[in-house]
Amino acid sequence: MKKAHKTHSRSTTSPRRPPPLHQGTLDEALARLGLRDVPTKRMFGGLCYYVANRPFAILLGEDLALKLPAEQLRAGCAGGDGRVFNPGGGDFLMREYLALSDQALMDEARVDAYVLASHRFIGGQGTEEGGLAYDDLLKGRDRLYRRKKVESEE
Repeated sequence: MKKAHKTHSRSTTSPRRPPPLHQGTLDEALARLGLRDVPTKRMFGGLCYYVANRPFAILLGEDLALKLPAEQLRAGCAGGDGRVFNPGGGDFLMREYLALSDQALMDEARVDAYVLASHRFIGGQGTEEGGLAYDDLLKGRDRLYRRKKVESEE
């Protein structure tokens, strides 16, 4: 008695993933602000948006998270506009990212303000209040580490 062979037909195209939950919100904010040439890349199981070859926004699960200066991140958390981004729960926090709250996500002006602040910060333009740009923070960190290394070698 011959065994029947099962044949499996495999589609040459993989099923499309649905877009991340708040992709439309972020794309609309970028359009309103006139921010063009913002590449995206799938990463961490979500979608990252880039400026100057660095991620400034992450769409993951139900979160839209934006990388911000520490002062603005603290103010956003204190004002109820979001929380420190905690992808996947647990102990891991992305301390430089604010995951916008549902209330903030419903307010175009607040979304635009945070998107612009994040884009400017990571893009090396500082903040509208004249704060540091991300590159300024990295340079300061590098100088601090070099100074500590010299001190430890003495």
